[in-house]
Amino acid sequence: MSNIDEQLTEIICKVLLLEPEQVTDSIRRKEYDPWDSMAHLVLITEVENELGIFFDDEEVAEIWTVGDLRKVVASKIS
Repeated sequence: MSNIDEQLTEIICKVLLLEPEQVTDSIRRKEYDPWDSMAHLVLITEVENELGIFFDDEEVAEIWTVGDLRKVVASKIS
């Protein structure tokens, strides 16, 4: 796991109240109760602040799973 992946996992754990081993790309917003609209905004803000990247509104709206989040972050880092 790369440093970025580790940081992203830590942020996801903190915001969505998960243990690292529970974080999978298939965790889906609206199907996982703690990932409500407020948690989504907190998650996006934390990722932006911690990783020094910025999401546009369309990207934020299109992130529905942890896998989606990882893909968008990867596209901004590489």
